[in-house]
Amino acid sequence: MDDYLKELTKNFSGRDFKRFSGYVYVTLQREIDSATTKKQKNKYILIRKQILRYIVTNERTITKELLNKK
Repeated sequence: MDDYLKELTKNFSGRDFKRFSGYVYVTLQREIDSATTKKQKNKYILIRKQILRYIVTNERTITKELLNKK
């Protein structure tokens, strides 16, 4: 999950934590919508739930990463 989160952080252009969490949600929702099977959709729903839980728990660390990003 850490690699996936780093990729999302790298692709995010802003520095605001709330906008980042919205970006994560929308990005993973696109993956869910484009999934063809129910198994794939469930996989992405689970990933989205876990990542959102992780970023809320580690808000300070992620905010620092966003602010230090060039």
